[in-house]
Amino acid sequence: MSFLCIIPDYDIPPITYFRLLFISVLLIPIKINMKQTHKRIIIGTEIETYSIIPSDNYNISYRVSKPPLGVSEKGERFIQDKTIGSEYNSKPFETIREAFFLLKSGLRKYFRRLYRSRQTDDKRPVPLLVGTWINRLAGVHIHISIAEKTLTPKIATSLSNHIHDHIPLLIAVAANSPVWNRKITAAASNRILHGTKNYFSVTKRNKIETDSNYEITYNPRNRIKPPTLELRIFDSNIPEFIVTSICLVKAICLKWLRHRPKVNYIKHNGYIQARNNAAIHGTKCKLLWKKDWVSFRDYFDRFLWEHREELEIMDIPEDIYKTLQFIKSGYNGTKIIHDSAVLSKKKYPRAWEKYFAKHYNTALEQLLNGNSLRDFAAELGIKLPETENAWLGRKNSSIGR
Repeated sequence: MSFLCIIPDYDIPPITYFRLLFISVLLIPIKINMKQTHKRIIIGTEIETYSIIPSDNYNISYRVSKPPLGVSEKGERFIQDKTIGSEYNSKPFETIREAFFLLKSGLRKYFRRLYRSRQTDDKRPVPLLVGTWINRLAGVHIHISIAEKTLTPKIATSLSNHIHDHIPLLIAVAANSPVWNRKITAAASNRILHGTKNYFSVTKRNKIETDSNYEITYNPRNRIKPPTLELRIFDSNIPEFIVTSICLVKAICLKWLRHRPKVNYIKHNGYIQARNNAAIHGTKCKLLWKKDWVSFRDYFDRFLWEHREELEIMDIPEDIYKTLQFIKSGYNGTKIIHDSAVLSKKKYPRAWEKYFAKHYNTALEQLLNGNSLRDFAAELGIKLPETENAWLGRKNSSIGR
């Protein structure tokens, strides 16, 4: 009876509508399955971090910090990094909402004074999530695996090929190291500029590396995790920017998983140039889309539009859409840290680091307690732009609206 009610009073045989209805019913399971596809790409992170020592007049150092015993969750680890000091390893997550929640709740555990303890927790170090500050390199490594499927070297190579030509974009988005050896620089990612040769060498398309000192590497199975594809080009950063980077990576992976063609292809010489542009200029860089050099904003919009279906099925939190809009407006981690450091130096030329670190300590705690990226920036003296009229992808059909 309900079927008869939906037949419009058009001069078309009713059998045509029954056929269309039958096809639409068959497509419902496909739609549902597509909605669940995003859970097949499983991602975990390793976040390296400098330390701020509140009890030592907010000095920035390599001291190791760990949360109180018994507060870590199953699957996450707080370890000592060989070079930088502290490192947080997240538990793997299937969804973007899960990633955002887990990274905030995990990093929050470094603030020991928030937890019951017999120790003098106010003297413990807290994180400074930047890619460089002194002369060592703190990064975020993203590990990708596929649910119910073993990531073999052949499969990893295929996936790596889809990611490869977007690495300059990912570097620009994730840049967060404007300070090098305690000096404010004009570079967006000193970590990429100083560390590429020794820690994340450039890779070529159609070749997978197993050496850990490449920007994309294949990690065989070990006792605590399955085989993964690891991306090592992200600067250490706050959860909003980390999760936004994960969104972009996951969108590429989902397009690959759904057997869709790559949306960008660039030659290796152009790739090297675009990569360097991104490391030097960040969101002010020029990137190569196929054969055309375009602005970061243009590339960003093209990327988001070409991956709109993948982004739609990920169920992205509103805070991350906001972060995408801030990034398009030029405000990535580098912009916030750089401008705040410059402001601190103008106010306190001799003690600008300690002044910055004190405000960063407060800002990060507020952020990890549930406040917004705008609140984080405001504590650092930075006013983020309004985003009500900002569009992502195409002006008349912005994603996330």
